Amino acid sequence: MAICATVLLTSCKKDVSLADLPSHYVTLDDGSKVHYKVCGEGSITLMFVHGFGCDINAWDEQYKGFCNDTIRMIFVDLPGYGCSESPDTAYTLHFFADALRRVADTVGVRNMVLVGHSLGTAVCRQLVFDYPIYASALCDIDGVYCFYPKDAAQRAAYDKQINSFVEMFHGDQCKTNIEAFVLSLQGPFTPQEITDYALGTMPGTSERVAYSTMKNLVDPDCWTGEKINIPTLIVCTRNSGIPQNNRQLMDELYNNATYLEFDNTGHFIMMEDPAIVNDLLERCYERWRKTQPRLLK
Repeated sequence: MAICATVLLTSCKKDVSLADLPSHYVTLDDGSKVHYKVCGEGSITLMFVHGFGCDINAWDEQYKGFCNDTIRMIFVDLPGYGCSESPDTAYTLHFFADALRRVADTVGVRNMVLVGHSLGTAVCRQLVFDYPIYASALCDIDGVYCFYPKDAAQRAAYDKQINSFVEMFHGDQCKTNIEAFVLSLQGPFTPQEITDYALGTMPGTSERVAYSTMKNLVDPDCWTGEKINIPTLIVCTRNSGIPQNNRQLMDELYNNATYLEFDNTGHFIMMEDPAIVNDLLERCYERWRKTQPRLLK
């Protein structure tokens, strides 16, 4: 079960966990509440968006690593996940992106560095497309992508593969299938506590939310191949089944990308190698701020 803390802290402290930060909520048009936490009041804002079935606690090492007076951090539980409510609606990428926009408006920020993991990357990409004033840079941590072939025969085979995957999250076997899915995301050296975190959160996703999320995630209308122009850091791992030509595919989606590929971690790279991920992100946003004045408000 996700932890909704109400402890009041006067500032960001590295000797406490993200769970100790106070909780905040924003209300969507349907009346449902989205849970988020904020730390810091710096001139640069990082918004962290978790992956499928997870919650903001996946970013605990980033909270500890970037907690200082020059950075503002926003951690969001997507609708249907963590401590956010689960409205009876379609869990589309547009719906998730709008929830991020509502949080940003409530905090009063624009021009953020968006940091997404897995599904969170797809949500961040949709925010860039739907509401571009909210993003100045993007960090993709082992993000989810769909690459629909143009050839009819290849497209039919791809559609069959995608639909088979989506159906894993539909019906009575949803929880069992998610548990198996979690185990498939491990790397050769994934610590047990990271697997325990994933097994403790992801299978708890309701079948309604899980199926709607996955069904809408693969919507071809969201995967047109449109390029993103803002600076992007791509951090991925071979152990999550990325295509052999992944770098080439990323070059076709991003005009200004820094690319790094791991082969010894599992899907939760930011948890397995937080020092490396944090250093990469810090180096990138320090470089970006010199060429992207929008980062500084």
